[in-house]
Amino acid sequence: DYAVDENVTMKAGAGFGMRAPTMAEMYSVGYFATVTPQFVLTTPAGNSLLKAEKRTQIDIGFTAEYEKFRGGLNAYHAWIKDFITLDFAGTVRQGATLVQPFYGYTNTDLATLAGFEGYAEHDLNDWFTTFGTVSFTEGRDHSRRGTNYPFSTAKFGSPGRSNRAGAEEPLPVIFPLEARLGLRLTEPVEGRWGAELAARIVDNQDRVALSLAEQPTAGYTTFDLRAFAQVSDGLLVVAGVENLTDKNYQEHFDARNITQVFQPGANYYFGAELTY
Repeated sequence: DYAVDENVTMKAGAGFGMRAPTMAEMYSVGYFATVTPQFVLTTPAGNSLLKAEKRTQIDIGFTAEYEKFRGGLNAYHAWIKDFITLDFAGTVRQGATLVQPFYGYTNTDLATLAGFEGYAEHDLNDWFTTFGTVSFTEGRDHSRRGTNYPFSTAKFGSPGRSNRAGAEEPLPVIFPLEARLGLRLTEPVEGRWGAELAARIVDNQDRVALSLAEQPTAGYTTFDLRAFAQVSDGLLVVAGVENLTDKNYQEHFDARNITQVFQPGANYYFGAELTY
């Protein structure tokens, strides 16, 4: 850490870590599990030849603390040698519907993860605050042609791993860019009540692992309204509405093979906490 001045601090770091393959990744024999959440059911097969992942990562960022402004931004880049990923090995279909995919665990020589996250708050006065957060991750497999899964289609004359040609591809199961922007009202003297209106903005996800049958997801924006009141020293009441406009949308990880799963519509909640 380096303090630029009394308000701004710069941060940087680097690290190295390893992760051994799990027992399921090495020795499972076609058990039923959800390894790619877009599918209700998948069947992954273990690979006793798996090597440990080796990850090198650098981080850089800053935080700023002023009387009326608080914010920060952090970014990272990771290089992962022998990243453990999946090799598509076939599927069970009902007509044109892909019901149950089969995968085998494999190492890929090099994968990268890069991303950032940031936040900011600005007090317009002693009762009104604007705020925002943002986060993003991009994962990429840089050596798709290599595999050590013994039953890979690449071992039997296919154009490459998962029966697809190409040296690079996005990694699977990566959430898209997401931001949250909002307004917050707070009782100015003691802060005994407050309300918050926030917009959750999620970008479309088109960086998907097509070789593993992962599908893109459309972007969406939802709105949430929350409020609280400290009724007495011992009683706190909270209430709110999630998805205020009753938006019909899918998260990137929602299942969509046997049936299309969508998120709930407008959701109301109420709660209380009594301390004595």
